[in-house]
Amino acid sequence: MPLEITVPSLGQSVPEAIVGQWLKNVGDPVAADEAVVELETDKINVEVTAFRGGTLARIDRGPGEAVAVGSVLGLIAVEGEDATEVAASGPSAPAAPDQQEGSVAAPEPVVAPPPAAATETVIPEGAKTSPAVRKLAREHKLDLNQVAGSGHGGRVTKDDVLAHVASGAAASVAPTAPAAPAPAPVSTPSPARDYAADEPIERVPMTPIRKTIAHRMAESKHTAAHVTTVDECDFGALVELRARIKEAFATEHGFKLTYMPFIMKAAIAALKEFPQVNGSIDGQDIVYHRYYHIGVAVHTEPGLVVPVVKHADRQSVVEIAGAIDDLATRARERKLEMSDIQGATFTLSNAGGFGALLSTPIISQPESAVLGIHKIQDRPTAVDGKVVIRPMMWFGLSYDHRLVDGTPAVQFLRRVCVLLEDPERLLLEA
Repeated sequence: MPLEITVPSLGQSVPEAIVGQWLKNVGDPVAADEAVVELETDKINVEVTAFRGGTLARIDRGPGEAVAVGSVLGLIAVEGEDATEVAASGPSAPAAPDQQEGSVAAPEPVVAPPPAAATETVIPEGAKTSPAVRKLAREHKLDLNQVAGSGHGGRVTKDDVLAHVASGAAASVAPTAPAAPAPAPVSTPSPARDYAADEPIERVPMTPIRKTIAHRMAESKHTAAHVTTVDECDFGALVELRARIKEAFATEHGFKLTYMPFIMKAAIAALKEFPQVNGSIDGQDIVYHRYYHIGVAVHTEPGLVVPVVKHADRQSVVEIAGAIDDLATRARERKLEMSDIQGATFTLSNAGGFGALLSTPIISQPESAVLGIHKIQDRPTAVDGKVVIRPMMWFGLSYDHRLVDGTPAVQFLRRVCVLLEDPERLLLEA
């Protein structure tokens, strides 16, 4: 029997994906465990591999299509099967939206995208570009050799492609369509003038990943009763400690020591005291998680991704620092696995790295809270009756008021600040 290529489980709260790029064309040989097609989600890209070797006989879902978990993407003819017969006899591809029920026309399989030259899109051999960039280049029929890359090592980013399109440079690559005959003049009432119509605009389609992120964020706002509580923390002791040990730390461990592992360690201690902040709502029940899987929001080219430090409570500050560095690096290189982004019970979102003084982050469902981390800034504050300049940070805890009341939210934040004001104690804890 032919082998069905299906959409694998995509993790918690991810019911569908977008077909990105087919890595094989119809008729190509496929080895066991070889990647056949790339799927895009709002979190990571997933490569779907073949369980057995054979020949790619049919592609049922093309790039850009939304596909649910379990959907059939195509068929592989295994050894001893004729690929042409498999393509004709296998299960039908999904009908097009405009196909009428009961139509006698047989559904035609989606043919693999032709090589780049056939669509006048040129992607350099071995080019280090993301699937989102390659897809955007194909949509606009671009020669990526002509796009100036602003990423690391000259890598072409999505913003580079959009800027290239906006400049009008893509017009020389795109095929020229035959001129349509001028329509006959029709007398219609003049609409009221739209004064914004004379202003320059740029309209680009939302990427599949951006659509999914938008859906998830709106879903959270409609589900949880969002409230944000703010507290101010004196980072003086932590700033001094990090300055004193960061060079020796980097030399010994091979990566930089940031403030994030200290914040995570303090947050875990506070979560143990206020377990509802680490809980979630499941129907009519409250689930108190007795484990601590902490998500850390990381900015990547396609969008925000939240890899998870598993069992962070069992790790020292040094171990947490290593785990965060590894996850962040793999997130930016698009090398995360599905297990890396699943199961968070609480999330840290660092807007301070981009200069934000305060934010109100959106809760990631089904968690009950997210801690917003912001810029450390020297500000005047009162200490022992005197005004002094101290490095201060505002924390913002967004929480679901259905589960977390204001009092424990305030107490949680205060506990985090108290612990961070004595950071050497956190450094010594296992």
